Formats: sequence, structure tokens, C-alpha cells
Amino acid sequence: MSAEYIILHDTPHAETQTWESALETPTRKLTIALAKPEMPQPDSAFLTPNAVRNFSDQGVKVFAQFGFANHNPFSDTDYADAGTEFTHHYADLAMLSHLVVKFDAFTYDQIALSKENQILVSILPPENLDQEYIKTVNDKKITMICLDFLKDEAGRPVLEKIRQETLSEAGFQISLSNFTFPLVETLIHAPSVAYALQHSPTLMQGILCHAGTLCLQQTAEKLKLPWRDILSLCWNLN
Repeated sequence: MSAEYIILHDTPHAETQTWESALETPTRKLTIALAKPEMPQPDSAFLTPNAVRNFSDQGVKVFAQFGFANHNPFSDTDYADAGTEFTHHYADLAMLSHLVVKFDAFTYDQIALSKENQILVSILPPENLDQEYIKTVNDKKITMICLDFLKDEAGRPVLEKIRQETLSEAGFQISLSNFTFPLVETLIHAPSVAYALQHSPTLMQGILCHAGTLCLQQTAEKLKLPWRDILSLCWNLN
């Protein structure tokens, strides 16, 4: 029998400040949120239900928005069966989670709802990058990781390579999840983002912003903004 959805809360965004005391599930570090994309699209989940079940077995709590899997090879029910708890509102995810994964770019409203020092993982089209967007991210000291920045040893974009080497939406989804899972696992279990980055050169490639600082030279030069290399921000592992 399919697991029933667990609705964490159903309150308008304006009451964010009261949610933590109202929710039965406590906020804790080992939490991942799966936000649904803005535009319906196939194979738009970085983690499959099997990956979610693996995280659940590790003691990691996974939350998602209703409709997260509506346009994927999997369904919301598949994720519920794997241990995911569901809510209607992005604000719930932002408050409850240490790390939020979303296939397309986070909106300004979603960034505004984020907690300070939260980790956001997504694909970020170049048109989303402007001075205001970077400022909004850095004001919250968010670590933003863009998976479309990642390249293989030959310099080829990893997501492009995965898509070209798979023959179906389900195959792409599984391969993408197999690639994403260890990256998220490193971030969620590490004592700090700096520690995770030092132990994952692949993650280093995807850092757009960290701790209130823009870290991508190409973007900084294009937008005429100051920047610092991510290595200079996380060399100390203590």
C-alpha cells in the first residue's frame, strides 16, 4: 500500500515566524528539501526515490513540495513511499531544511525565504545572473551551487554529457541522481560547507556564491562585481 502524504503545515507565507513552534517535526541539520520546478518539465529531479530512501536510511530527513514529481518518471507517491514528507509551501521547505535542491533557478521570493547560510543547489541559466540576483543571494550568506557549471576531466559539461549518453527520460533521471547523490551526501554530512568543498573538487566547480561572497570570476567580470576565489574562503578545515 502506498504511503500517505504527510502535510507538515498549510499556512500562508506571512506566518513564517510562527511555524517552527507549530510544526511537530523539529528543525535539524541533516535535512534535505526537494522544491518543485517553476516550469513543468520531464526528468526534473536530481534525486530519485531510491536516493531518497538511501538518505532516509542514513537518518537524513527529506521534505518535498506536492507536485515535485508530477512531470518525472516517478510520482509523489514514489517519494512518499521512500520516506519523503510533503508540504504545499516552499516557505516550509526553506525553514525546515539545511539544503534545498531545485532543478531550475531559485526565484527571488524563494531566496528571500531562505535562512542565512542555507545551501541551495540548482541549474542556473545565465539569464538569471544579474547584480540584483547575486546581491539577494549574498545578503543571506547563502551557498549557491550550480550543477550546470560542473565539467568532466575533458572540460565537457557533466549534465550535457549525461543527457547525451542516456536514451530515455528515466535513464537520464537515474544517471543524474547517481551523479548528484554523492555531492549532496558530502554536503549534508560535512561539519561545514568549507570542509565539504575541500573534500570534493567537483563541488568546488559549482560554487557561485559562498558566505556572502561571489566566487565565480567569469560572472564577476561580466557583472562588474567583486569576487574571491572559493579556495581563499575555505582553506581552514577546522
